[in-house]
Amino acid sequence: MTIRTPVRALRRPGPLLAPAERPVPTSPGLHSETIEFESALRLRLSYPSHDVVVLTATGEIDTATAPRVAALLWPRLLTKLSTVVLDLSGVTFLGVAGLELITAALAYAPHRDVEFIVAGGSTAVERALRAGGLDRSSPALRTA
Repeated sequence: MTIRTPVRALRRPGPLLAPAERPVPTSPGLHSETIEFESALRLRLSYPSHDVVVLTATGEIDTATAPRVAALLWPRLLTKLSTVVLDLSGVTFLGVAGLELITAALAYAPHRDVEFIVAGGSTAVERALRAGGLDRSSPALRTA
């Protein structure tokens, strides 16, 4: 299941991040960071291109860990990136705090002209998204 913001972000020419904000690639064309918070959640940031970021979460997103996801997600939504992807394929539990974060990001991203994509595949994530009203009937949803 993939959720996408209803408005496609505009393509912007040239570099999108100021020189001080640009990630330093560790290999050609790809930059990634891995951040672990306790054993319940593991977060990884990847930059497949200069205007796309993928935030991959593995583990549980609940009241205790959702603020850590938000701390990495919101600054990316505030930059001049064209696409922000939240990959939930490794998430085993998605609580109300995670649903609130996703709902807020889906509502805010079009105002910043950023395409926000939520990609998830586990049954637990799909059930939580469905319970939160973000199922296949949602206009923001696109199946992978």
